[in-house]
Amino acid sequence: MSLRETGEKKVLAQLNELKTEIDELRKKAGKMETSLQLEYYTLIDDLELNLQIARQHYELLKRSSDEKWHEIKKEFEVIWRSMRELIKSVNSP
Repeated sequence: MSLRETGEKKVLAQLNELKTEIDELRKKAGKMETSLQLEYYTLIDDLELNLQIARQHYELLKRSSDEKWHEIKKEFEVIWRSMRELIKSVNSP
């Protein structure tokens, strides 16, 4: 398997992980008192929007030339780290 194929599989796994975590946050938010739900759902909406952007980057990654692949991968990593930090902050007590 090439480095590129391995990278794309890693990105796909990260996307799936993010989707799972967002689903878990949505379940958690549904069990909260109403005053906290709005804040959580706003954050979840932001995460879902960023997930859509990350998925678009993944699609670009798959179709990109080798030259552009590394650039798009770096952009994806920035989105990934941002989403991980946001999820981490939401899960913090």
